[in-house]
Amino acid sequence: MLSLKPEEDRKLRDYLTKLCNESKSKIVLLIDKAGQLISRSESPAFSSDDITFASLTAGNVAASEALSKLLGDKSLNHMFTETEDEGIYMVLVNGKYILVSIFDKKLSNLGIVRVKIKKYYREIENTLKSIEKRIQEESSISQEIDLDDLDIDTLFE
Repeated sequence: MLSLKPEEDRKLRDYLTKLCNESKSKIVLLIDKAGQLISRSESPAFSSDDITFASLTAGNVAASEALSKLLGDKSLNHMFTETEDEGIYMVLVNGKYILVSIFDKKLSNLGIVRVKIKKYYREIENTLKSIEKRIQEESSISQEIDLDDLDIDTLFE
């Protein structure tokens, strides 16, 4: 799971909210493939359990990837599911994250959602890469500290 700093969370929320507003979606979510909710648009129009939705979405994507492999495809890039009133469009980002747009089919359509996701995809992808890089750098710093070289008893004198 990504550990976001407040400014990173704000940046992701801003992109997701702009995407939500421009595509006329009810909500846009960013989920990791383990089913953890990373961020979401600021969307009062959507009332659901985000945590449960994130978990079920990740399971759906995993099952669809397995089916895709059985059919001989190497990867799954995006998925679309619809009910009578709503559409759910899912796009993989960096192969690790799922960008999900839930939209009312009376107010928007798949074409608009896809165009708007394409507009913000690179910004979201680059933000996630930058967060991953920061986390990697922070973990490498802690690995460089050799506890055997520290005399812990003298640290607090």
